[in-house]
Amino acid sequence: MCDYMFNKIKHHINVFSVTSILAAFFIVLPLFNILLELFTAPSSAWLHIREHLLAGYVINTIILIVAVGVFSGIIGTFSAYVVTRFEFKGRKVLSWFLILPLAMPSYIAAYVYADMTSYTGTFSRFMRSLHIPLSIDIMSMPGVIFIFVLTLYPYVYLMVKGALSKQSASFIENARLLGASKVRILVTVVLPLLRPAMIAGMLLVVLETLNDYGVVAYFNIRVFSFAIFDAWFRLGDIVSAIRLSAILMIIVFAVVFIERMIRGKRRYTIHIKTKPIERVYLKGYKKIVLPAILWVIMAFAFFVPVAQLLWYATKTYPLLFDLNFIYLVINSLSVALTATFLIVFIALMLANFNRGRQSSFKKSLLKITNLGYAIPGAVIAVAVLVFFIDADTTFYSIYHWFNEDSPRLLMTSSLLMLIFAYVLRFMAIGYNSIEASYDKIGEKFTEAAYLLKTSKLKTLLSIDLPLIKSGLISAAIIVFIDVIKELPLTLILRPTNYETLASQVYKFAREEMLQEAAIPSLVMISLSSLAIYIFTHRKKKGVVKHVR
Repeated sequence: MCDYMFNKIKHHINVFSVTSILAAFFIVLPLFNILLELFTAPSSAWLHIREHLLAGYVINTIILIVAVGVFSGIIGTFSAYVVTRFEFKGRKVLSWFLILPLAMPSYIAAYVYADMTSYTGTFSRFMRSLHIPLSIDIMSMPGVIFIFVLTLYPYVYLMVKGALSKQSASFIENARLLGASKVRILVTVVLPLLRPAMIAGMLLVVLETLNDYGVVAYFNIRVFSFAIFDAWFRLGDIVSAIRLSAILMIIVFAVVFIERMIRGKRRYTIHIKTKPIERVYLKGYKKIVLPAILWVIMAFAFFVPVAQLLWYATKTYPLLFDLNFIYLVINSLSVALTATFLIVFIALMLANFNRGRQSSFKKSLLKITNLGYAIPGAVIAVAVLVFFIDADTTFYSIYHWFNEDSPRLLMTSSLLMLIFAYVLRFMAIGYNSIEASYDKIGEKFTEAAYLLKTSKLKTLLSIDLPLIKSGLISAAIIVFIDVIKELPLTLILRPTNYETLASQVYKFAREEMLQEAAIPSLVMISLSSLAIYIFTHRKKKGVVKHVR
């Protein structure tokens, strides 16, 4: 009996299961630490926050995520519908351009628009030259909503565009035969089929909005991410920051729960071969108006901020030849590439662990490892910092035994903590891309290799990796973009005097040195834009795949 149990356990122990279990353990432990800290005695700062500030944080946060989610859903769905359903001049280029705002970090757009609409800004001076006394207070709640909608709507756009490209023309044709008008077909046929994609995209927008710190801090909008940083750095109260983080986690889980409730058990998958919908040529005023609306969206979301940054850059271009700036780029690339490699590697192990016979243990493990993206960066930063401080305190005697001059917070003062936080937060992105590639190829090739007594590791290297190479590249590109732009984790967890492009841009903006922030901002946007271009135009099996 013991031999049977031992052999059964030994059969399930491999590089995939061990890596997956360790990843889940180290991901859930920091988050569990936050729950333990909730049982500590409340501080005087927390009592003040709870009595006077907490209600405002909750109301502002709910207003922000609802408004950003709704308007992003409208703009993203409208943009996807126009470029997918209609044919017009410049459609192919525009369909790719509409993704580019993802390369524009929200906090950079906020800094640029705040400067442009200030009294001495480009926009204000231009309006005064036309003798138009127009003053815009963008540093307000409507201004924050405007910034987030412009920079985050591509999440909805990409989701809805993918869903529209897979819709069958037969549904619309049948509705037309029944005498339904175009408006009725749109409302009763097209939009209901798009609802899962719209909700999924809006959920991503809401999660990114909750994660932001740069925009709300610069505009002084009192939401939870602002409150966590304020309690931590201004009040110096880690307990209050942890309690605020716990409340924010509850809001996030409530948002996810509501999304699941709305979706319910409905499925929108089509299991038969479908006839694609043919694009219709725009005629009359629509030929001008609809593309013009999309170009205006692109102008405000990407072209105007980039043009303003280029103008700033002409005044500060000597920064490019500064050795410190070169170190800044190297720091950003090295950290982003290291985190990307680790995330893709662990995600690959998780995806392989999930293959084959499903079990409740596997499902629970995957939910734990993919939990990070649903949790805002400020919360993860608090959890990871507390976890590493506790770990250093526990292992200090070992540090001291090896080196008497060892610092007490050895790991906490290293890049290890920052990279660990990146892995925790962005693991779900890498996993979902790789898992989608595995779903496409199925399991027949892998099972055939196992029947021939090929080891799991050898099967992965010789069979699986060539087949899912495209998914690995996609995962790496998406993770790289998110890591290079990440601000809350970088601000809190980077080592002392270690700056990245994101942290340096924030530092310049905080000191009102927006012209000096132009060069690092443009480098960050260029790296992200290049990654997006590779992602949407990479070659696959000798054919160039591009956005249509």
